[in-house]
Amino acid sequence: MKDKKKGLLLQTKKQMNNGAVATGLGFVLYMVLLVLGQELAADLVAIAFGVVGIYVSLSVMEARSRDKEEISYNLLWGQLALTVFLVACAVLAIRQRLGL
Repeated sequence: MKDKKKGLLLQTKKQMNNGAVATGLGFVLYMVLLVLGQELAADLVAIAFGVVGIYVSLSVMEARSRDKEEISYNLLWGQLALTVFLVACAVLAIRQRLGL
């Protein structure tokens, strides 16, 4: 990951790790809001951090395809798992709000 090409996705391993941490904190915030009974706020957090999770996941997958030595499977699979959880929660929240 020596080349620092400009693009829309995250470029450095540190940025990707920070993105994974942010996604994890979003999931924890979602759970805390649910426990506190703040369903609307929890749904909004799930949607917002679900989008962030997709962005970070795409960045990690692209970086992993470029440099398998630099980006570990732990980061890739951990980020993908968080993204799946948040997106599933967001989809279920939207379906519940729209009555589908």
